[in-house]
Amino acid sequence: MKTGIIILGIDSEHEGLRPFARRCADSLINRGWKNVFVAYGRGEPFAADVMRRMHDEGTDTFCILPLAISEGKHTVWLLPGSVLLPDNFGSWTVIDGKDVATRFSTALGSDPRIADALVRREGGPHTSEAVVLVNRGSPHSSAERDIGFYTEAFRDAGWRAEHASTVHGNDIAKTAKDLVDEGFSRIRVIPLSIRFCGRFSSSVKDALKGIDADISYSEPLTELPEYIDALDSKIPDRWRMSDR
Repeated sequence: MKTGIIILGIDSEHEGLRPFARRCADSLINRGWKNVFVAYGRGEPFAADVMRRMHDEGTDTFCILPLAISEGKHTVWLLPGSVLLPDNFGSWTVIDGKDVATRFSTALGSDPRIADALVRREGGPHTSEAVVLVNRGSPHSSAERDIGFYTEAFRDAGWRAEHASTVHGNDIAKTAKDLVDEGFSRIRVIPLSIRFCGRFSSSVKDALKGIDADISYSEPLTELPEYIDALDSKIPDRWRMSDR
């Protein structure tokens, strides 16, 4: 068995994703993993092409790590489709007439170590400042569950915390205005996203332009060292002893 790892991004054209995906791959390589490649569900290098090249070089068992916070249509169907799987439950596929084993990993989801690290990074609560966690949102229930999980971690730490979404979920502007009406003069926005740039960040910032408060923006949770720990934990540990 020769194993290989694919860091799988949604779209190579998404602003900031290419250098971040490369950084994730390099971090895993520095931890001792071998045969680690970056690919994308849209754009270049396209995932199926990378998978075939790896197979040509002898890889017959793949671990695919999607760069996603919550489960949704991308992680359930679209990204698996880009690595020749019907959905994220697929455990094998065929390349050049040969069966190959696949392990399509889950999105980050509600991870307690990430929640602890995120709260620790932001420090202690302030009486005049509230926290708003933001994501794009999704009709898939996982997005609402995950952002609720991280919001509760801040509440447990004593913060006044709410969550909102740019597309599906609580309205960002209304959420912020309600906090201002409660008496908060500062709002700290924490992106629950892989990157905070491009269209997503513009949507969030545009929504908050008219809010009468001091708005600050934290880095996305993927900047935490624990995010790489989470990716690492999704690779079968027994592969460290296999012929990679």
